[in-house]
Amino acid sequence: MKKIKSFIFLLTCAFIFSACVKEEAYNKKGDSTSDGVVFLQQAVTFPQELTIFPFVDAARTFTFNAGFGAVGYSSKDINVKFEIDNAAFDSVNRVRQATGLPLYLKFPTDAYTIDAMETTIPSGNLTSGKINVNYFSKKFNPSMNYLLTMSIKDASGYTVNPKLKTVFIVVSKLQGKLVPNSLKATWGITADSEELVGEGSNGGASKAIDGDIATYWHTPWYLSNPPFPHWLRIDMRQPNFIDRIALAPRQNNSNGFILFKLEGSLDGSTWTLLGNNLVFDPTKRDGTFQEFAITPTSVQYIKITMLQSRVPTEKSTHLGEINVYKY
Repeated sequence: MKKIKSFIFLLTCAFIFSACVKEEAYNKKGDSTSDGVVFLQQAVTFPQELTIFPFVDAARTFTFNAGFGAVGYSSKDINVKFEIDNAAFDSVNRVRQATGLPLYLKFPTDAYTIDAMETTIPSGNLTSGKINVNYFSKKFNPSMNYLLTMSIKDASGYTVNPKLKTVFIVVSKLQGKLVPNSLKATWGITADSEELVGEGSNGGASKAIDGDIATYWHTPWYLSNPPFPHWLRIDMRQPNFIDRIALAPRQNNSNGFILFKLEGSLDGSTWTLLGNNLVFDPTKRDGTFQEFAITPTSVQYIKITMLQSRVPTEKSTHLGEINVYKY
């Protein structure tokens, strides 16, 4: 039994000694620049997407820093210098052009500031101080794509990982998302007129935002037949940035409108023209929506005014469904 205990004791000591030696290897400080690699920690993720919506006056901040990889630490401070890498920018655009993607624009010079172009990984540390890119969302055109490329230029003689030396900072074109039917159900809608008798359960303005493409709004024809123009007005209950609408015609009749204008308002009184003489095809009764892009605009109210019928003698019109895309 004593021999067994002695053997276990010796094994335990050997294990502890081995662990201590290993720990010391990872804790040691060296001064050879061949013993470590410097890299950009944020370069691991491609790309780094910036947030520009909702638009604000104050600057937002994107932060990045350098890291040190080695068995142990550097015995001296590592000064890491950065540069705006135009070669990397051009390389990305060449690839995008070859694949048919829209090219990136460079960040507008007045849209951002960089608080420093160098930082330090202190002796005995694996991470540098932070570099801050302060950017102003209102300075970017929301319909364009932007790219800023920042690379490590020098790291006090240490090797820079070529695959992790550049951070690709992107501002992407804003793309509205389809408003779900559950939210549309909370909206209000009015019309210049409605057919509440001759179309059975259909005809009311609310049918144009009920989420059902098979139902439809219709102007009067049974007891009266008012002429064009006709309009629908949606109240989204709060301001939203919208970038397009989509319309679906009535699915069982092609005698609808073919021209309309689109307006937006924040108060329901002062209107801004978002699109004029827009062409709509009421004969496309295949269940699909026809989309109409607009300059991204903050509105609470949307007004669709129908200007002309497909059939010149027809005074009434109709519409199956309205979809809205917002940020």
